[in-house]
Amino acid sequence: MRVCGVGDNVVDRYFNQGLMFPGGNAVNFAVHARRSGMHAAYLGVIGTDAEGDLIRSSLQGEGIELTRLRVKEGPSAFATVHMDDDGNNRKWGLCEKGVSMFQLDGADLDYLAGFDLVHTGETSRLDSWLPEIRERVAISFDFSDRDLEYAAGVLPYLKVAAFSRADASDDEVARVLDAAQSAGVELITVTQGARGATVCHKGEILFVPTVPVDVVDTLGAGDAFVSRLACRVLSGVSLAEAGSDAALYSALICGTRGGFGHARPFFRKKP
Repeated sequence: MRVCGVGDNVVDRYFNQGLMFPGGNAVNFAVHARRSGMHAAYLGVIGTDAEGDLIRSSLQGEGIELTRLRVKEGPSAFATVHMDDDGNNRKWGLCEKGVSMFQLDGADLDYLAGFDLVHTGETSRLDSWLPEIRERVAISFDFSDRDLEYAAGVLPYLKVAAFSRADASDDEVARVLDAAQSAGVELITVTQGARGATVCHKGEILFVPTVPVDVVDTLGAGDAFVSRLACRVLSGVSLAEAGSDAALYSALICGTRGGFGHARPFFRKKP
């Protein structure tokens, strides 16, 4: 299966540690798909700075196809993360989109037609392109914690949908599943933080608990779960087996710092 992450990228700057890590929902999905045995690509825009170089070199190191990666003069997207040395008390500081926001063109759409699945999400701001993408290839979309009113306009274009509902009641999770199934979505994931995730494939619903692990950093664990689950299910693996594998893989990511590793020092500006 050929998978392409389209849209956002970011460098997470861990302020206390003086380290930065590549990430972003579309980037993470592509990397985890590649680690799941898929042919994976990324389409997006990076800047002409050390952060952009980190994103590009990390993706190259992971074996991601970068045929449609653009480099634009200016700063790459970044987010500042304040975390103690034990990986606790993570708080977000200054975040900037840099040059990462972009619009697709005809060549991009032709390129995407060569894939089996394209993944993007609400942070990439490419919603207006979903009808044209869907004419060419199946779409996976991450809603994060956006509400169902927003989701209603997007769900009809999707094959795969992911939602984040860390503190949701069972009734709220059921409403999310019902809305997505009613729109024709084939595979739905509702991650529920430390509890685990509720997943649904063609009407089969399963709760997948988290796997116990000595947590180093939970950043990106949800992306890891969603990507691994989609790759396994769409490759023909049963929902139960795919869910178990995704939980194990997500736990592995919780045992490493950053979305998928590749740390590099960054220089903090003095106040």
